[in-house]
Amino acid sequence: MKPYGLHGCSCHPFENWDECNMMHKQTFAIGEKVKQRHTGKEGEIFEIYTGVEKGYVIVKYGKLPHDRVLEHVANLTRIINQ
Repeated sequence: MKPYGLHGCSCHPFENWDECNMMHKQTFAIGEKVKQRHTGKEGEIFEIYTGVEKGYVIVKYGKLPHDRVLEHVANLTRIINQ
């Protein structure tokens, strides 16, 4: 069985524990383009949580306030050169 971690999803598991740990420890900058691993939706980092909520970010998937979604960093991948 492939591990998918606390914040992963069973339909998009990590290949191994090293990948899982790497994805949980990744950091992003505000404005950085990202893709949600499960849905494939693309957006940009709008806000970064620290402290107790460390590891969570708000991703802006559209222009309206309700398009801002709380995501765990392990569920996101960077979009490079787009």
